[in-house]
Amino acid sequence: MFRHVVSFKLADDKKDMMDEAKKRLLALNAIDEVVNMQVGINEFKSERSFDFVIVVDFKNLEDYEVYDNHELHNPVRDFIHEIISDAVAVDYFVE
Repeated sequence: MFRHVVSFKLADDKKDMMDEAKKRLLALNAIDEVVNMQVGINEFKSERSFDFVIVVDFKNLEDYEVYDNHELHNPVRDFIHEIISDAVAVDYFVE
């Protein structure tokens, strides 16, 4: 299994967009290659905290690549990039 994890920090003037971001990200479950998806909103605020995270599982790396280039994913990615100030990702094979 291949796992894609991205943590996002909302721009200061976009903090009210959290629910919309979550809704749009969860809509990516419609992509056939997605095995499992979770979107989590941070509950404990600190200087090093990010605001929300997406965790997506795929059968393999090839399925992730289909997802990454999927026509449903691209507009969501564009929207997220408009409202965030930072993001970090970790992609790895689950043993």
